[in-house]
Amino acid sequence: MGELLSVGVQMLTLSLSIYMLNQGRFNLKFSLVMFIGSLCIGYPLYIMIGIPSIIIILLFCIALSYWKSRGIVFSIIFPIIAIIISVISDYITSNIFIWIFHSSLDEIIQGTLYIIYYPTYFVIAILLTFAARFLFAKFQAYEMLFRRYGILFAILCVITVVIFYANILIGKQQGFTNANIQANSLLFVFYFILLIGVFMVLTRSVMKEAVMKGKQEQYERLLEYTDNLEMMYTDMQKFRHDYINILLSMSEYIRSKDVEGLSTYFDQKILPISQGMQNNNYKLGTLQNVKIQELKGILSSKLIRAQELHIDAVVEAVEPIEAVNMDSVKLCRCLGIILDNAIEEAVKCESSNLRVALVKRTGGVLIAVANSCQPDGPELHQIFEKGFSTKGTGRGLGLSNLREIVSQCAGVTLDTYRKDGQFIQELEVY
Repeated sequence: MGELLSVGVQMLTLSLSIYMLNQGRFNLKFSLVMFIGSLCIGYPLYIMIGIPSIIIILLFCIALSYWKSRGIVFSIIFPIIAIIISVISDYITSNIFIWIFHSSLDEIIQGTLYIIYYPTYFVIAILLTFAARFLFAKFQAYEMLFRRYGILFAILCVITVVIFYANILIGKQQGFTNANIQANSLLFVFYFILLIGVFMVLTRSVMKEAVMKGKQEQYERLLEYTDNLEMMYTDMQKFRHDYINILLSMSEYIRSKDVEGLSTYFDQKILPISQGMQNNNYKLGTLQNVKIQELKGILSSKLIRAQELHIDAVVEAVEPIEAVNMDSVKLCRCLGIILDNAIEEAVKCESSNLRVALVKRTGGVLIAVANSCQPDGPELHQIFEKGFSTKGTGRGLGLSNLREIVSQCAGVTLDTYRKDGQFIQELEVY
């Protein structure tokens, strides 16, 4: 009974830890499948080969995670971190019980104390998992870290697990004496702190690099914005210089009462100039109320790109937008994904249009993007699935990344729907 409870609690802890560390990539139903599968594999293997059975269970969890997420780095790292948390929790619990009850571990496990031993272990493991999840949330660039240094970090995690279980096997041969347990506990805590230290150093390095890259992109967008302002100013100057000549050229038609010639001249010469100036106004004029430089930069660059593709694009910001309660890098990433997808969809339509509205609300800002869309488009629940794309294989990461970014930001919601031939996405920041 004690062995079944031990394996059951450890497999439950492992499954829940992997679920919590993945932060929304897996659902509870999938975690239940992982728990049942781990239990069915782990219990008979533990009876037959003992502690080494954890290797098979770990490989099973990694394979199942990869099957679900299709991300090899996360599929390796998170199960290994869950195993490390499980081992440390077990040793913390052992030290607590040895200190309180002044007994050996064998006496605790084989006696009646095991009834409270495993629930205590479970609670400590969940608390440590919460701490690890908080650490990942605090260092928001951990995903970039795993993409950049994922293999290195995975190797460090594997080495840590190997060291842990090598010492556990040595301790088992020596009988798990209290001195052995205390020595292993110190060693494991040291390695765990070292692993966290490496994670923090690498994350800070990646975050600095990401900030520099973000500032460079912001600078390039502002340069583009400034260039277009200068172009619009040049057009205005040209129009001012040509204004008298235009009036003089029209005066001859008026003097000779050539209304038909005047109409033709107006349609072919004057009206295109007016439309060009109006288009430039659509591109840049309404951005004057956007006071956040990063936001203005991403909007102007995407809007200009849409205009170059002959999409009727308009930005509306009636009130000054001076602050948005969201990390500027994440805000620009979200808007970049939304606008890129809106442009790609709108350009396929016969009557292509793109509308962006920034609305100040009580306690927040609403950013709404609407674009023309094809009537036979995919279902809404499909477009947010990782890997789904209408543009071929190897694509389809944008909207799944968008949903993931939004889920990591407190006070940010994303609403997506279709209405009257328009695909609408509303990003609201409270």
